[in-house]
Amino acid sequence: MTTIESTDDRPRGIGYEHHGDTRGSLPVFERQWQAMMAAEAEPEFGPQEQLFARRKIEALLDILPPPPATVLECGCGSAEVSAALAARGYSCTLLDAAPAALGVARRRFERQGLTATYTLGNVYQLPFADGQFDILTSFGLLEHFADVEKVIAEMARVIRPGGMFFADIVPERFSVQLVGTVFNAGVRLAYYSAKGDPRRGVYEAGRLFRPDFYENDYSLAQYRDFMRTAGLRGIVIRGNRLAPVLTLPGAIERPYVIALERGQGLWRRFDEAGTPFTNWWGAGWWAWGVKLPPTGQ
Repeated sequence: MTTIESTDDRPRGIGYEHHGDTRGSLPVFERQWQAMMAAEAEPEFGPQEQLFARRKIEALLDILPPPPATVLECGCGSAEVSAALAARGYSCTLLDAAPAALGVARRRFERQGLTATYTLGNVYQLPFADGQFDILTSFGLLEHFADVEKVIAEMARVIRPGGMFFADIVPERFSVQLVGTVFNAGVRLAYYSAKGDPRRGVYEAGRLFRPDFYENDYSLAQYRDFMRTAGLRGIVIRGNRLAPVLTLPGAIERPYVIALERGQGLWRRFDEAGTPFTNWWGAGWWAWGVKLPPTGQ
């Protein structure tokens, strides 16, 4: 049986609130999730994104403690990864500040015959007891905070001693995806220019470099320090995904996806390397660590 818990009539950000920048307000994200709800279809992505998600889930299952561990996903969005975990026997709680995001997540779970607990809440003040969960996850969340150290500390609070913290982080920095963004901007410019509207092409290309949401630019070393300050140890942060998401017509996208699938051995070695090069080139960082027990135990 699914349940919904609301602890705040006007929740603050769960990945959408920050300081010193007007992008990424909760209403912007809520409108996006409302559009997905209205579409009725699952917010499944294209073949590239689906392949990248499968690789992420595969890697995550090698890192996390086994089911039936309890999992809290903060900033769950459509909860694609958590659904994959629930299907394997994990007990999932999903938290987001956007009501429509929880609606999309619940629809995904129910259509797959899965159960979860859904909580509308605030990542600065998680509505859970200390040490309540075996695992805490977030995907594409932490980069949306300027005061990310506070957020990580609050996340660590609700993990049991010996439990695991895992975050997929995509901060504002150089990576292979920036190379892809330059390519995608060129595609948009060429497309609209061919349609006789180059000004629209310039506008659409420029939007790729100025998203509607805020991203911090903390370094890998700073994220490691934030995690250590929060009481996490055995910290690992690695660059992941050696190829970008590209805007491609179907006839070209399929061979690109096939090439990525055939190169998954190299891809796995890249994700597992943790070298200065892979941490610099990888599209994002996977970061995890284990919560220490209280002093004296």
